[in-house]
Amino acid sequence: ERSLKEMQRQAEIATDTGARWLDAMMRLFPDVRAGDRITGVHRPGTGARFFVNGRLQGELPDSDFARLFFGIWLSPRTSEPALREALLGPGAR
Repeated sequence: ERSLKEMQRQAEIATDTGARWLDAMMRLFPDVRAGDRITGVHRPGTGARFFVNGRLQGELPDSDFARLFFGIWLSPRTSEPALREALLGPGAR
């Protein structure tokens, strides 16, 4: 639910869309244990793919989802601007 709330900081999301995305995230992101790695690949114009410990977990073919999901960390409207700067480098717009 935190991910969806962070996505809503960037744009208005219809209730049914948010519910669909939340269901997808619950499926794509299993219970994470210490040492697990989740990798997300933004596919602009297409959506996103997610890997858990190097194995494809699934994908969500929704470009709006992908833009807003990765925007949690990369958008100028992120709740963590210091992390964004660390990821993108100083002066990133």
